[in-house]
Amino acid sequence: MDTRCCALLLRSLLTVSIFLSAATAGKYSRFRAADVERNAITNAPCTCAIFLSGQFNRFNRTEQPKGNPGIQLELMQHFACTATGNKQCSNRCLDAIVKHLPNSQNVICATIDRDCYRERAYLFYQNCVPRWVNSNLSAGKEFCCQNDEPMRCNLMAELIRQSILENGNATSIAVTSSEEQR
Repeated sequence: MDTRCCALLLRSLLTVSIFLSAATAGKYSRFRAADVERNAITNAPCTCAIFLSGQFNRFNRTEQPKGNPGIQLELMQHFACTATGNKQCSNRCLDAIVKHLPNSQNVICATIDRDCYRERAYLFYQNCVPRWVNSNLSAGKEFCCQNDEPMRCNLMAELIRQSILENGNATSIAVTSSEEQR
């Protein structure tokens, strides 16, 4: 009788422990699901962007670039929120952006919403946090754009010089005519 009682007691304890583990597993899985949802909101996927040097301060790394990027690619990939993960994201961005280099002048000039003169394009990325990080990688090429069209920087420099000279002559003519009236 004692062995039957012990077996029954052990069986009932085992059944209770199985029910408890099933109940707590469901509870914890709900917590895990909520945790995953919370992380999905703040855990931004690896995103790449090209900003021109006139849109950010190279000496203040905490200041975010201004305006819209010339090129932006959202890679549907999440990397670890560590220095290694950031490096992986940066390298993946570099691989994705290199494809645009041959036609970069046309793409940049068509997508930025302003004229630019001798500005360099820099690679930025986001990983985990929706905040741009400057990778300090640049193609080394200077971009000159006017009215959404690419332009040779030497030609644009000449146009700027002529514009300054014309405005300088207009100012001196206005000063001369006002002096003549006296």
